[in-house]
Amino acid sequence: LNKSFIDLTIDYGKIRTMREEGGVGFFRQNFNFRKFPFDTQKLIIYIESGVRSTSDPSLNSQSIYKYPAVTFITPEVGPFRDLEFFINKENNYLKEWEVVKDKTTIKSSVNIDDNFFDKWLNRTISDHENVLYIEITIQRNWEHYFFKIIIPVFLILCVAWYVLWIPTRKYETRLNTSIIALLALIAYNFVFQDDIPKLNYLTDLDWYILLSYVFCCIPVFISIGSSKLGTKNQKTIIKINKRIRRWGVLAYILIIFAIFKLI
Repeated sequence: LNKSFIDLTIDYGKIRTMREEGGVGFFRQNFNFRKFPFDTQKLIIYIESGVRSTSDPSLNSQSIYKYPAVTFITPEVGPFRDLEFFINKENNYLKEWEVVKDKTTIKSSVNIDDNFFDKWLNRTISDHENVLYIEITIQRNWEHYFFKIIIPVFLILCVAWYVLWIPTRKYETRLNTSIIALLALIAYNFVFQDDIPKLNYLTDLDWYILLSYVFCCIPVFISIGSSKLGTKNQKTIIKINKRIRRWGVLAYILIIFAIFKLI
């Protein structure tokens, strides 16, 4: 070893032991991805003291002391400095995420179990244990998903809705353009499907893509319906086309704002 395994020091007449280890840790965390890709998550590292405390003096293992046994974990300055070092963007190993400085801290708490069964005493006691929570709040860097998924899907949808500005009598041109745009959207979905988490619920990005599919199909249905009505009902077709063109765009924008909670 390049350094000692355990250090012993004497500070003001008190013996202290220090053990330091380094490495890479892997932690499991339950995340809520409903706001993906504009989501914020919280990483919680839970540290237990490993020593039980009790409010009953008779349960103190050191019988010569007639007072309750209490054990505390008190972090020194070092962990806070290391946390500040990690918050710095240059030292952040979570490249896809940005650490939120104001919501990252170390908190102390006490777990109280009034129904803890002590196998040595063979009875239920009130058990206390001091714990530390290292809370790291991270915010996803959404630029990748915005420029490579949201914007391209929106542009394909714009091409699909462009057919509503083509004269209604040109059925073949309108139908071909709208179908090609729909096929392009389906094909592009296979390009970015690995970048989307596979979950049993829909995220904000999933709702956006699903909504884009629905609105991309509307020009196809309108073009097919126009061809069925024929040239005799051109006035009716033009009125329907104008209304869909006007209210459809407005409805799409409002729904998008509602999905991403912008309103």
